[in-house]
Amino acid sequence: MMTRIINVKQILEAVPVVNKKQLAIEITDDDIIDENNGVWMIDQNKVKKVKTSPDYTASLTNWTKVLLGHLTLKQAVQLGFVKGEVLFYDYF
Repeated sequence: MMTRIINVKQILEAVPVVNKKQLAIEITDDDIIDENNGVWMIDQNKVKKVKTSPDYTASLTNWTKVLLGHLTLKQAVQLGFVKGEVLFYDYF
């Protein structure tokens, strides 16, 4: 079975971010739903698309692995699926 995130904003609003008040993530390579691509700012579970430098960058496929709990953010960075530096422990 294959899993795919259809509405990035909705899933980001549902995922709790701990140990950091703001987090900017960049989603790339969604060839089907272009509006999912870009930098998303998560600020205490409020999510909006912004034009800023991201803390982390990855394709939608790799973010799906993290956001749906198949990998932690730390594991995804260590494996090279997500670009960025883990400065905190994540629980999503």
